[in-house]
Amino acid sequence: MKMTYNMTFFPNLMGHYDQNTAAVEMEHFLPLANLECSPNVETFLCKAFVPTCTEQIHVAPPCRKFCEKVYSDCKKLIDTFGIQWPEELKCDSCREKVELRSH
Repeated sequence: MKMTYNMTFFPNLMGHYDQNTAAVEMEHFLPLANLECSPNVETFLCKAFVPTCTEQIHVAPPCRKFCEKVYSDCKKLIDTFGIQWPEELKCDSCREKVELRSH
């Protein structure tokens, strides 16, 4: 997957402390990215597993509307492939708006 940023921060939303662990765990979601179930699926997965970090040292997790759109777009494939959507990625646990947070 292509990331449009070059700075990240760990732990991520799932509590992974390094990029290798995040990459292994993200593999379960590759069918969604490979089949492009949503135009935003890659960006969403990258923000969740390898969160964007700005130069001002802020982390930008995915917001609720973004999560809901990707989940809705991909729901059929999630069910087809039996993908377990982690509790940490449940859209109702995402913030309404992304407020950058210092780490």
